Formats: sequence, structure tokens, C-alpha cells
Amino acid sequence: MKVRHTLICFFFLSLQDGNTGLTNAQITSVHTGTEGGDITVTCPFSSPGSSMFFCKRECKPEDILIHTTGVRDQRGRYSITYEGGYSLYSKYVFVSIIQLTKSDSGLYSCGLGGSSIKFEIIVVDALLDGSPPEDKSLYTRAGGNIVVGCSFTVSGSKKYFCKEECEEKDILVETTGYTAERGRYSIRYTQRSLTDVSVYVSITQLTESDSGRYRCGLDRPLSPDPYWEFEIIVTDGWASTSTSMLLYAVLIPVIIVILSGLTLIIICIQRNTRPEGEATVNSYTATTTSETSHFSSKMTFQSGD
Repeated sequence: MKVRHTLICFFFLSLQDGNTGLTNAQITSVHTGTEGGDITVTCPFSSPGSSMFFCKRECKPEDILIHTTGVRDQRGRYSITYEGGYSLYSKYVFVSIIQLTKSDSGLYSCGLGGSSIKFEIIVVDALLDGSPPEDKSLYTRAGGNIVVGCSFTVSGSKKYFCKEECEEKDILVETTGYTAERGRYSIRYTQRSLTDVSVYVSITQLTESDSGRYRCGLDRPLSPDPYWEFEIIVTDGWASTSTSMLLYAVLIPVIIVILSGLTLIIICIQRNTRPEGEATVNSYTATTTSETSHFSSKMTFQSGD
């Protein structure tokens, strides 16, 4: 998974519990992770400390994810590691989260001794940056939210999010600033340098009518617009469940019939491939049994006379 770092102060997008909202906060860096993937953030410090910590939001007691006096620790999906050197800013604290979910989006802090560094994590459904996979079709269910990160190597004065042909009527939201929101649609812009730019677009409360082709891009008046295209496919959750149940109802009887047929075939093969000696013994046994039965019947008949 590719991680993007943005060293600026601006509005940050809070995605708590998978919901999209805009709030104010000053942060030092932004890191992007893909849902289901892992992320590691490096925090550099100039002086050592007797303990280190990893926390979320305001770092209240209930926000502490890890606090340790050791060089490494792990608590569930969260881990922290210290690596120290003798030169300035050669003390590093690495904090990681595995199996990311949308609820992991938010503001974090990593600390060493009395120093701390704030950063933000944005968890997206897909990060479009030119790396595999090439398939840009995103499947999701009605009622949920979707967040897509678009990475660029150039900057632009205007950022936009549009649908289908991206004509004027197809513009969902656009801005010349860092963030904008219009109904269920929102856009966010981050820039580390002129060649390291990200645009995040999101839709909340998805419906099946939201299915279609989308574009996130930058408006550059004197050159072609750089943009990413992707497709969103929204399915009805109840319909998907009913389809799955129907599929199971059809497949299970078919599997039973197939297994029964295979069992009968195996039995027939075993009978037809018995060793010759075994067949002779069985024949002899059947003949002896038949003769014995005939002799017994004859004796019984004579006794009756």
C-alpha cells in the first residue's frame, strides 16, 4: 500500500465511523491508507525519552492506544517501535495500524518523552496513483459512504469532482480552496509540493442511482487537465442477500446429486476391479452355499417320506 505524506496546516476531513465531515484542526502531516490495508507513520524527534505513546484524537486517557517504556509494543491492531541514533533528529518512533477500517480515519499523535507529533490518517476505498490494480471499478452497497483518493504530480488552481461526461451540469462539487461540500458530495485538496498533490472525493448515503462513471481532477488553464476516472457500482444490500440465499438454495441440491452420483460410480468401479482370486473365492462360496441348500432341502423331503 502506498502512503502519501503532506506537510501543511489546513482543514482536515474527519471520517469517524465511516462518516464524512469537515472540521477545523491544525496538523503536521496527512497519510493515506486503503481500507483493509496497513499503514506505518514515521515520527522523527531530536531528543530521547523514557517512554513513548500512540494516541488518537485529543489523547485523553480513553484515546491512548499504546503507552510503553520499552522499545516496542503491540496492542491488537496497533504497534509502536523506537529506533534511536546519536545525531540530531535521529530518534524515530514508528507507529502502525493493520487491517484499516473507515473508523481509523482521524487525528493521531505519536510521542517520545515530553514531545509529540500530530498527524492525520485518511482511509479511502481506493487510491488512484498509477500503481496496480488497474481496475478502477468500485463496488459498494446502498446506504454506505465511499471515499476515493486521487494522486497527482502537478498542482492546479481549481479542483473538481464530476460524473459521466463532466459537463457543467455534471459537476458535483468544485473549489479553488482546500475543501468544499455540496449536499452528499465533498472534495478535499492537499499539497506537499508542486509534484505531490492529492484530491479526496467522497459521497455519503449512497443509492443505486449513484452508480456510474466519475472523475476527480485539477483545472489547469494553460495545459490539459490531469484527472482520474473511476466507476462506482452501488448494489442493494437486501437484494444481494436474497440473491446469495437463492444461489445457495439452488447449489446445495445440485452438489448433493453430484456427490451421490460420484459415490455410485466409485462403488461400481470397485466391484468391477476386484482381484481374480477374490472373484473365484466368491464364486466357490456361492456354489457351495447353493449345493448345501439343495442337499438340506433333499434331506428334508426324504425325512417327510
